[in-house]
Amino acid sequence: MYHLSLEELYNFLIEETNMPKFMDFNENVSLLPISSVEYRDKIRGAMVSLALGDAYGSHLEGQLPQEVEYINSFLKGDRNAASISITDDTEMAIMLAESLIIHQDFHPEDIANRFIRQPITQVGNTIKDFITNYRDRKIPWYTSGCESAGNGAAVRCPPIALINYGDFTSLKLMAGIQASITHMDQMAIASSIVHSTAIAYLINLPPFRLKDKEDLYKFIAACGKSIKGIETKVYPTRKNCQIANLYTRINIELMEAIEKDLAVDEVQEKWGSGAYVLESLPYALYVFLKSPNDYEKILKQCLLARDTDTVASLALTLIGAYLGLNNIPKGYVSKLRNLDEILALSDRLFELSLKNKNNNPYRRMRETITDSKCQDEIDKLMWQGIKYNKQDKYQEAVKYFEDLIVKYPEAKKNDKIKLHIIEAYEGLGTKLLGEEAYEDALRCFKKALGYDLNHPVILCDLAITYLNLDDLGKAERYARRSVEIAPEYEIGREVLEAITSLKKKN
Repeated sequence: MYHLSLEELYNFLIEETNMPKFMDFNENVSLLPISSVEYRDKIRGAMVSLALGDAYGSHLEGQLPQEVEYINSFLKGDRNAASISITDDTEMAIMLAESLIIHQDFHPEDIANRFIRQPITQVGNTIKDFITNYRDRKIPWYTSGCESAGNGAAVRCPPIALINYGDFTSLKLMAGIQASITHMDQMAIASSIVHSTAIAYLINLPPFRLKDKEDLYKFIAACGKSIKGIETKVYPTRKNCQIANLYTRINIELMEAIEKDLAVDEVQEKWGSGAYVLESLPYALYVFLKSPNDYEKILKQCLLARDTDTVASLALTLIGAYLGLNNIPKGYVSKLRNLDEILALSDRLFELSLKNKNNNPYRRMRETITDSKCQDEIDKLMWQGIKYNKQDKYQEAVKYFEDLIVKYPEAKKNDKIKLHIIEAYEGLGTKLLGEEAYEDALRCFKKALGYDLNHPVILCDLAITYLNLDDLGKAERYARRSVEIAPEYEIGREVLEAITSLKKKN
């Protein structure tokens, strides 16, 4: 089963199990990576926050409201030596991340094997039943999951979002399948997909960008769109014998709560905040959306939830993905006992994310182009250049972009236009490099570099060109600069190592 593509794996599970056909209503959610976002810091922020929510939540669960303020202030302090540990929520997310990293791909059978072989702290009932089915009763992993609407599938899903922040189809497939391993339930599967979508959406936003209700409405709409049509039934709520499902709660009730600006405790009283994912995930989303730029306030609100550790993990993962590690209070982070392990995993997930071309902000935009024609000249020139980029006709693209810059020099200041111009020059340079026209290739790469002096791919292209021109000094300088800017860029490291080796031989 390791050799199956995601689509083949999904079709197999549909045929062999009771897994919901969650891809039947595959409305695309636009996830657009941008070059100004520090993705490694964002991924670190999400993973560290997942662990912090779990550790703080389990450590402070059951505290009275008047005690939370004092305890939270104590733990936040840089001078205090308290140390806190993670539990099952983070442990299972780590197992999922380790499987992705080791295999450099998604293999649910390996994930299932890790769930039964590695120790888990405070195992919940759903996971206990899964372990009994798979390990003890020898039931196949893909039919060992239980019909449970708990929140365990959602809370462990962040690694899926962190390697697919520009690829919604892969994100939805992986998030849904990973949930089905233990939670073979429509709403549990939807919860994993919507939480993954929320994380990916926020990773692509610059920190502190959520400022008004319109921004929040767009975020909620994207979350709702990601799970539209998955749930074909409704579930009982714990209030007044009403019925709902995750889609209606997020797309309608969450939107209304934001519009009315309800108090957090009012929403908690209305929806609940227990382990039932219909309660905990929408509540965590609301806590985040009420104070998206205030890490400490979100944590304090989560500590008053019924399922404290999971609600805190869900909400803090969102703000961690949004703000990044550098914007999390250092006093909180320093208390995490396995911080180094979390950071190392985060960095490996970032490296894995670079393998998916849809996550590349420098290449992604050209794949979203339509044939629509704009009326004014600047748009006509730009879109014609983009069209040729998409068709790999870089010589023609360069011509249109050069005409655009000559006629409208101010267009150089537009970040989106700059990305397309870089794409054209890099594509043409790469073509010339393959034709061994090294001097011409050099000119193209230098033109591209003029639009972004810190572009690691262009710097590496220049290094390779100078290497072919037998100028090891300049080749090393550009390769080293590429690695300094993007240490995770594997090609850059390999080129630098090759150049260093050649210099030693000479």
